[in-house]
Amino acid sequence: MAGIQINFTPFAPRIRFDTPAVDLAHRTHDLAEISRPIAAELHERVNEATTWSARFDAIDEVLVRAVHEGTQPRPEVVSSWRQIARSHGRLPVSLVADRIGWSRRHLNGVFRAEFGIGPKEAARVMRFDRARRMISAQSRTLADIAATCGYADQSHLNRDFRLLTGTSPSLWLTEDPMVRQDRERRPLDR
Repeated sequence: MAGIQINFTPFAPRIRFDTPAVDLAHRTHDLAEISRPIAAELHERVNEATTWSARFDAIDEVLVRAVHEGTQPRPEVVSSWRQIARSHGRLPVSLVADRIGWSRRHLNGVFRAEFGIGPKEAARVMRFDRARRMISAQSRTLADIAATCGYADQSHLNRDFRLLTGTSPSLWLTEDPMVRQDRERRPLDR
C-alpha cells in the first residue's frame, strides 16, 4: 500500500478550488470533500499510472487544469504574505501594513480571513520553520540560529520550539523519526 500527500501553498485553495485557505486550515482534508470531480480524476489517473514519475505527472496535469482564473487573494494580501516570507518572518507587521497602505488592524483581519492566521502568526511560523531547518542541518549553534532567525535570544527560540513542537530543539533532534531518517541519509562530513 502506498499513499500520496499533497501539501499546498496558502494561495492554492483560492486558485485551485476558489475557496480561501481559512476554510481548509487546521486539519487534514480528503480531496473529495473539496472537489469530488478533481478527486475522482486524480484517483483514476494515479491508479492507472505504472510508475511514480507517471503518477506525479498525472497529479501535475490535473492540478494545473484545476486553476480558476481570476480567483486570487487580494493583491495586498499576496504582497503582505510575500514580504513576510522573503524576510523569513523578520519583517515587523507594522512595516508590512505601511507598505501596502493599510492599518495593522485591517491587514490582520483580511489576512486572517484569507489564511486562517494573522500576519504576526505567519511570521512566527516562518521564523520557526527556518530555525527548524537550520537546527536539523546542525551546522550552527542554537544561539547563532536564534540570532539569524530573528529571535531575541536562544531561550526565545526554545520557547517557540516547545510551543510549536512540544519539545526542545535538542530532544527533537534525537527523538523525531523524520529528523533521524533525514540525518541518516546525509553522508558524513569527514
